[in-house]
Amino acid sequence: MSNGGTLRRPAVPPPVRIRRDVNNLSANDPIITFYEKAIGQMQKGNKLDDPLSWRYQAAIHDYTRNVAITSDRRNDPVNPDPFADDKDVLPPDRDTFWRQCRHGSWFFLSWHRMYLHFFEKTIMKIVAGLPGGPTDWALPYWNYSSSAAAALLPAPFRNPTLPDDPNVPEKGRKNHLHVAERTPNANAGSPFLDASDTNLDCLKTKPFGEVTAPAGSFGGPKIDNHPPGRGGALESTPHNAVHGALGGANGFMGGFSTAPLDPMFWLHHCNIDRLWEVWVQRQKMLGNLDRNPKEKDPTDTVPRNWLDLKFDFHDAAGNPVKITSREVLNTRLPPLSYEYEDTSDPFKGAP
Repeated sequence: MSNGGTLRRPAVPPPVRIRRDVNNLSANDPIITFYEKAIGQMQKGNKLDDPLSWRYQAAIHDYTRNVAITSDRRNDPVNPDPFADDKDVLPPDRDTFWRQCRHGSWFFLSWHRMYLHFFEKTIMKIVAGLPGGPTDWALPYWNYSSSAAAALLPAPFRNPTLPDDPNVPEKGRKNHLHVAERTPNANAGSPFLDASDTNLDCLKTKPFGEVTAPAGSFGGPKIDNHPPGRGGALESTPHNAVHGALGGANGFMGGFSTAPLDPMFWLHHCNIDRLWEVWVQRQKMLGNLDRNPKEKDPTDTVPRNWLDLKFDFHDAAGNPVKITSREVLNTRLPPLSYEYEDTSDPFKGAP
């Protein structure tokens, strides 16, 4: 089938991989089980100076300490590093690679797509090195908008320990998909998202970015990094709404610095990335030509080239790399090489 709003089922010709809906996976699906194992590998030692560690990957998004290392203090009291220690070794190049998330910005979608890509590649490398690990692993997404049941926290992420496995000597092994720092209803398997948190009216917006609209555009005006800014409709709902609801009062998902420490962050953002693709396919179907930002906006007094501005990351070997929005527009092409199981239009082509 074509990718124009139809359901994708494995497999497509390699090297294109399928990102699948977590709610369509069993608890023992390799996508789930190897994600859990890979996180365990990334968390070993809790090293803050290793670009492939769990903490470093979170710091790429943002970083706030809670110990007296003044050079890294931020004026942000929400959810500082819960593992901070005076013995931490801070990487000397952290100003290049840390605190790079783009919010309230027309880079919101493209930057997070890049972030997901390099995280996914890191997980893929770990998974491929584990016994029985698949070589075509891909991040799953969490489509909380499809039903009330789908809006519950997926079952494999709720329990602090894994079921006993006769092939694993350790009993009550830690479940690395679980964090206690969530709103209590989530880990209890109870509802915590309202329909207003997961509605997809953002898909009706166009064009991608506008200079003047405070929140009426899909991608948001051109303001870098953190709010205050003017984010787009998708960034508001479901992005911000789901972050806030899952994080609750003090949970990881409620803070820029700690959100990526919750394994659900990556599935949530995978769905946000999918919704970008749903929107693009929808715009094609409706005949709208202005689907993504132009190279630069002539009204912008500080030119920011959306297509070719370079962002810094590390690849799966820990090597510094640069990447642009232009390189991540087509998910089926390298370097991304993935597509989504379902990009159907929830409004079935209605304006």
